[in-house]
Amino acid sequence: MKLTKMTVVAGCAVGALLTTAPQPMSAHHGAAAYELQKSITLEGTVTSLDWSNPHCLLHFDAKNDRGEVQHWTIELYNPLWLARVGWKQTSLKPGDPITITFHASKNGAPNGYIRDGDGKLTSNGKELRFHLPGDERIK
Repeated sequence: MKLTKMTVVAGCAVGALLTTAPQPMSAHHGAAAYELQKSITLEGTVTSLDWSNPHCLLHFDAKNDRGEVQHWTIELYNPLWLARVGWKQTSLKPGDPITITFHASKNGAPNGYIRDGDGKLTSNGKELRFHLPGDERIK
């Protein structure tokens, strides 16, 4: 089979297009940055709730052991999942008191992660759920 210059150029062009075409993402970030073997519980005050994909972010203030206010950020589930279990974008408002159980970061930064099955959040005496009864819990 004799290859012409045009065949080689066309083959290279097709190869280049295939390697630069958008590919579906198959990876998802993990939770390796968090202490998954233990949870902490804090009482604090909501400063904001970012209702956005891929995960909602809860921002709140809580006092540390020295009585100083720390500004925390906790990664929650995505808005679709939270809405499915009854949350709204307005479920938490600035100034709302909360008690939250989550996994803190390994490096000591004031951020954390709500993991499937063991996170808990109450505000104004009402528990805000992360799951519906009967949901499969992946640990």
